[in-house]
Amino acid sequence: MISILNRRLLLAALGSVVLAACSTTNPATLTGQYQAKANWTSSFLSQVIGGQDMPDGINNWECRSAENQNPVVLIHGTFSSSMYSFGALGPALANQNLCVYSIDYGAAEPGDWFKGVGPVDESAQRIAEFVKLVKTRTGRDKATLVGHSQGGLIGFYYLKMLQGAEHVDRFVALAPSVNGTAIAKTPNRDLVEYCLACADQHPRSALLQELKTGPITMPGVQYSILVTKNDKVVVPVENQFVKEPGVQNIYIQDLLPGKRVSHSGMLYDTDTLALIVKLVQGQPVQTASN
Repeated sequence: MISILNRRLLLAALGSVVLAACSTTNPATLTGQYQAKANWTSSFLSQVIGGQDMPDGINNWECRSAENQNPVVLIHGTFSSSMYSFGALGPALANQNLCVYSIDYGAAEPGDWFKGVGPVDESAQRIAEFVKLVKTRTGRDKATLVGHSQGGLIGFYYLKMLQGAEHVDRFVALAPSVNGTAIAKTPNRDLVEYCLACADQHPRSALLQELKTGPITMPGVQYSILVTKNDKVVVPVENQFVKEPGVQNIYIQDLLPGKRVSHSGMLYDTDTLALIVKLVQGQPVQTASN
């Protein structure tokens, strides 16, 4: 059994690896009222040292969306938080007069730096409750979802298994683990002490088998999936796509040839952020060949 101290040391080590992997040489410079963080490291330090719980512009309950735009709910990934994942995307969306909301979910213990480790089905239930809260507080009938990595899987699970489609108009999945990832070690939650979400993201997990019984997508929701060919976390990369009618599956590199962004670095690259904002707004995007 891993002691609490050793677990925290493990998390600290993991954090150092993630920080190195997720920084980008093309920092977000989108301007506006709300300030974007330059990279994952900056967001991490702002929360852990500076005490900033949420990115600038997120969870403003007095916000009123731009015309014909529903509130946006962001869902972070494994070993992350709303601050770490969306330190640039949150402000970028808010600067487009969108009302943006997020919560941290799935912490093993209160105060853990890295969240998103709890069972995916339980985390999806938490997101379901939050979406209803956002709708109530904003007075809107629908919300737009954006999920990164495990957040993408949670979005698909919520929409299908928890009847979320009646509450959502559009879903933008960024590098989603919707078909699992080859780096997951076991599909058996009983063999995992800490990260049950990691077991759930094994390609043969019971949760994924349940999700993939029948079509994954639901009528009435506009689905877009944005993926980087440089991803080393959710692999094989092509398994991030959902090949069902009506799903817009996009490689970043087909829109931005030669672009090198990582699994989490895509959330802090200026050009990629601009693409994500368009998808969230429901605007068309074109490949370089079009």
